[in-house]
Amino acid sequence: MVSDCIVWVAERSGAVLLIAAFGIVVGAVFSRARASRAIAAAILVGLSLLPLGSVNGLTFFYTVVGPMSLATIVGCAVYIGSTLGLTPAPPRHSVLLAAALVAILGLVLYPASLGLLPGDPYRLGFHGIGLPAALIVIAAVAAATSSALVPLWIAAAAAAWQLSLLASSNLWDYVIDPMVWISSLVVLAVAAVRRITNRLRDGARRRTAVGNEIG
Repeated sequence: MVSDCIVWVAERSGAVLLIAAFGIVVGAVFSRARASRAIAAAILVGLSLLPLGSVNGLTFFYTVVGPMSLATIVGCAVYIGSTLGLTPAPPRHSVLLAAALVAILGLVLYPASLGLLPGDPYRLGFHGIGLPAALIVIAAVAAATSSALVPLWIAAAAAAWQLSLLASSNLWDYVIDPMVWISSLVVLAVAAVRRITNRLRDGARRRTAVGNEIG
């Protein structure tokens, strides 16, 4: 077991990374320079530490979003690192695979937790080898497809769970959270729309080219 101080920091690290990632997005609106994005992220994190009444902005944000899973923490860290040029950007197929797996796991967990589906998969996170074994298989399959992002996420979740870095003792809470689940659905939806749009555009270009040749 780790100390309460470490748990306190670990549980709030996801909120800090989310704020920093949003700062990078805001910075990109004004400038494409990496330095500008880094400054925007630092400013936003700094502002979150300013008091808002009896609490600061970070504490208020944390009470809204709650502890983040390692999917969110790893995802934000990879995004921040790759955007600022600190780490290589993950391949697109790796990001989409991670998003698809998060979406599937969320569909397994959350509807049943709300009573919309039979069973209670959340209990699997407390004991047994079913969920850990499934995650090992998922990580192995992802690694076989040259996707480092998924094994990194699952390994980080497993390590944090073993070390009890969050207050929860349930493995599910280390693997995914509602925010990253919703984000994964948005990522997949955007990717699908882009693919359809690109196919329609390519089809229109081919028809135009054929028309020009005939004409």
